[in-house]
Amino acid sequence: MTAEDPIGWGAAGTAPSEADRRRLAATFDLMNAVVLEGTGPAGMLALVAARARELAHVPLAFIALPGEDGNTLRIEVADGPGGDRVRGLTVRRGRSMLGRAFTSRRAVSARIAADQTLTGLPAGPILILPLDTGEATRGVLAVLGRVGAEPFSPATARQMLLFSDMAARLIEVAGAPRPSAPPGAAGEVTAVPSARPASSA
Repeated sequence: MTAEDPIGWGAAGTAPSEADRRRLAATFDLMNAVVLEGTGPAGMLALVAARARELAHVPLAFIALPGEDGNTLRIEVADGPGGDRVRGLTVRRGRSMLGRAFTSRRAVSARIAADQTLTGLPAGPILILPLDTGEATRGVLAVLGRVGAEPFSPATARQMLLFSDMAARLIEVAGAPRPSAPPGAAGEVTAVPSARPASSA
């Protein structure tokens, strides 16, 4: 790693940037939703889209998941104005920007979302991120900028990729079977023997 490497770990003790703090806060929101609130996959998808829209400072974020036939992607969740226009849209994996990010497991960025399969989207810059658990890609997360806005910077793309990687894992955790509570865990109070002998009167 060289001093010019923009994706280095950074010197020990270096304070996180504002972008790092915002990403970490959004990630902790997802963790709390899964661990403390027991949010399921559907709720997590909606929360991921909402937090992604805030992180990227964009008007629209959406998530597309594989269709039953395995050859399509369907936009299941959309957060922001105009989300109703794209929610439910189905695209072919082999003929779309969404499919390219899904299949390659790499982020796709474009100055204009001019994909003919995404006719419901305004012509703003788009960043599409694979929701990759490390074992498989479960879907894609996309953030769409305002019409006429500059393309997403490498720094923003990196923050969003880090967020999407963790989000994919937490969505998977949300869908995993939860272990049953052991006896005494659901409000029961179990006496614990004292380690000290009882005092004599």
